Amino acid sequence: MKPHAVSRRSPMVALFAPLVIAALAAGTDHGLPDAVGPTTADPGAIDAEDVSLRSGDITVAGTVIAPAGAGTGRPGIVLVPGSGEGLPRDVYRPHAEAFARAGIVALIYDKRGAAEGYSLFEASITDLADDAIAGVRLLRDRADVDPDLVGVHGHSEGGWTVSVAAIRSADVAFVVAAAASALAPERTQVWMNSTQLRHAGVSESLLRPLGENLTRHLVAAGLFRLAGHDPIPPLEQLTQPILGVFAELDRSTAPGESLRLYSHALQRGGNSNYTLRVIDGVHHYMLPTEDGFDVDLADFDRLADLSPQYVETVTTWVHGLSDRPPDRSADAPPGQGHDSVPLAPLAAHESPEVQLAALGVLALAFGSYPLIGAVNRLRRRGAPPSTRWPARTLAAIGMALPPLTISYLGFIMLTAATQPGPVLAGRPLPWLVLQLAALTAAAATVALIARWWRDRRLLTPSTHARFGALLAGAALLLPWAAYWGLFTV
Repeated sequence: MKPHAVSRRSPMVALFAPLVIAALAAGTDHGLPDAVGPTTADPGAIDAEDVSLRSGDITVAGTVIAPAGAGTGRPGIVLVPGSGEGLPRDVYRPHAEAFARAGIVALIYDKRGAAEGYSLFEASITDLADDAIAGVRLLRDRADVDPDLVGVHGHSEGGWTVSVAAIRSADVAFVVAAAASALAPERTQVWMNSTQLRHAGVSESLLRPLGENLTRHLVAAGLFRLAGHDPIPPLEQLTQPILGVFAELDRSTAPGESLRLYSHALQRGGNSNYTLRVIDGVHHYMLPTEDGFDVDLADFDRLADLSPQYVETVTTWVHGLSDRPPDRSADAPPGQGHDSVPLAPLAAHESPEVQLAALGVLALAFGSYPLIGAVNRLRRRGAPPSTRWPARTLAAIGMALPPLTISYLGFIMLTAATQPGPVLAGRPLPWLVLQLAALTAAAATVALIARWWRDRRLLTPSTHARFGALLAGAALLLPWAAYWGLFTV
């Protein structure tokens, strides 16, 4: 893995697969300690104030949500966004409101978009960490906040950001990492893909073709956001108190491995003030769940059910920091179904350059068939009817199969394999159609060779050229299809 410092050109996936983090409301007081300072008539009342903060050469818009009424010495927390380009601050407003009702001043802010250097293909953990640090400094300057008790809270991808922010700035007093992965983004993505595909009933033999191969290629091509980021070195350097909360039924980040890796990294680094907790019965977004797979971010009523255990765990821990730093404490790691595996680097024949060259040759070989055919029609020269159907079938499949295959694999990755389509005989229906097309191409190749040889004396030179181009394309298409798993049983 690459070092944790990631360049501006570092690319995506995690994990992610680009899911929007659940915005959740928790509207009750869970009996947490009151904030230091005067209390209000309504302990659950909160105020909101729009603010702006300067981070490098950009201005970030945000909102501070605080307990209503005058007060001093309150803890402050900056809610660092998870994955998603230009994620609006209101996604985290319910989290902030829940924390504010428990006596913590919370800051939410709009995440960077493409114009500010964060996109599907380009991102920098250090840029995101600097945004979080700017938020910490804003809260430290508020009269109602204890400047020595301002920390950062990051969910999912934000968990990578907050540990980097903490080692970049001593102003960060504490760290909360929620459902964060201790694996590299690309390894996290593949684990998530395989978890979802297994749940959908996809055959084990197809997990790598559908859930891993494209990720490996995007990493090699420099097109996978944050690829190579290693979360472990920042954890080993972390000196501030840290709370790690892991979802028992997380299907997006490997919770058992992540908790173990967090514990080992913090121990190696000599951090004696960490708490690692498992939130029972919740999925990646800290919502109650039956099995971790019932995630529907479009169901906004459902998103209001933020786990009370999660809110209480975070807010109680933060308030406790004013007394003394916590001792080392870690729950037993939850189960996660299967372990993650490191991604194998591409061999020379798999390189992006070879793949692009292959796609170019396929487009030229199969695209030449209709072009030469148009010229032949103008000259009133045609192939015997017996050779037309295999030639036309092969040409059509040869032009359509590669882009459709890559598009479907891209869809699997971008949706984190949560929507593979109906599964028949261990195969998602779209993939089954692609496999049948590949088999048809193989049959058409055999038929064309046989009929071309039989009718070779009746064919014009231009028709020989057309069929030669088709068969050259087939000689490349069939192994290409095998490589991408279209012939995998």
